Amino acid sequence: MTTNYNYDFQSKTFQLHPIDRERLNLTGELPDLALLRSAPEMSDDRCGSLTGSPSTGVDPFKVHTIETSPGKSPDRSYHGHSLKDRLPAYLRALELYSKIDGSFAGKNVIRLRTCRKFAHFMRNEETGMLKIRSSRCKLRWCPICRDVSRRIVTAAVDDWLKHVKFPKMLTFTLKHSDDELEFQVGRLYECFKKIRQRKYVKDVIDGGVWFFQLKLNLKTDQWHPHLHCLVGGKFISHSKIKDLWQKITGDSFVVDVRPVRDVESVSTEVARYATAPADITRMTVKQSVDVYWATKSRKICGTWGNAKGMILRPSADDETADWSKVAEFEYINSRREFDSTAAEFWRCFIKKIPYNGPKVQPDEEVFREELNILFERGDPPDNFKDFNHRLSKNRRFDSMFYINSLIS
Repeated sequence: MTTNYNYDFQSKTFQLHPIDRERLNLTGELPDLALLRSAPEMSDDRCGSLTGSPSTGVDPFKVHTIETSPGKSPDRSYHGHSLKDRLPAYLRALELYSKIDGSFAGKNVIRLRTCRKFAHFMRNEETGMLKIRSSRCKLRWCPICRDVSRRIVTAAVDDWLKHVKFPKMLTFTLKHSDDELEFQVGRLYECFKKIRQRKYVKDVIDGGVWFFQLKLNLKTDQWHPHLHCLVGGKFISHSKIKDLWQKITGDSFVVDVRPVRDVESVSTEVARYATAPADITRMTVKQSVDVYWATKSRKICGTWGNAKGMILRPSADDETADWSKVAEFEYINSRREFDSTAAEFWRCFIKKIPYNGPKVQPDEEVFREELNILFERGDPPDNFKDFNHRLSKNRRFDSMFYINSLIS
């Protein structure tokens, strides 16, 4: 189901698809968008591929951005700020989860749309350094959460590889087939489990970290699931590992073995697979839904042997008493262009230098969300001074902790 929004341009009323409405909210513009006159004409798969393939919907007319710009301000929240360079991936994820939920008002869509929406700046009282703490949706196909996880995986793999003797990358591939994607993925995982249990593999590999990747052959319309593994240990015979893989799979013999020469670049490359096994912007919405269901209950990366214990996901925020909440992100971002104090605060954050200037936002505004939560719980503070005292005794109780507990 789709929800439609009316928008008046030059005395003509057009109906915006929810995806276009979201783009308008985030950017304040409608760059070369398809504005459709009536709801029945709207195609569920209206965008096709977000990287340039033709639309699978109706052939709409185009409206020039300058002539139709409604002058709407872009989203100044941390959510909007984080999506500036991730818009295509976000819009496709929005379409994907609307299909999964059955509407644009479903649980997953709401989680995606509120990811990083609630954010505030924290300041270290000892060093003056600034950081951001925010809510997060934790959805696999959210581009913001994906990129945060990617940095964590890159650092973890890079650190592990530096202590591995003779690191190598192995790639296990199945023969292309027309089988259902979910069946192919399950078969790949089962075969990979079996080959790790073989004596030869245990003898030459001390341990490793594996990443699942999925590609689509646009010419044959066949899926190409495969596993990349970074391993350490002894010399690996290419012929032996190929023979083992063929015996296990029965029909596949393609196994790539190559030494890792550039640790930093390979860490960055494999981290892409660890957080998003496929690029859904290069697929139709229907194909991305197939990928969602085929990978929903499966890990897309893991470790074994001497790589166990590697942290490949974000950990809980370990807040200490040295950090205190000083300003809402949206407050600073919306004022930094005309408020000199907010501008200096923003500069310190971007440059990663201490901020020791004056207070940028009144306390009653900084802690408004926490106050509202306490009032909703029927436990309002007698006065703001008392409320601040209670916060100092239990800094972990704040809006981010509460909101994350609601959407998790």
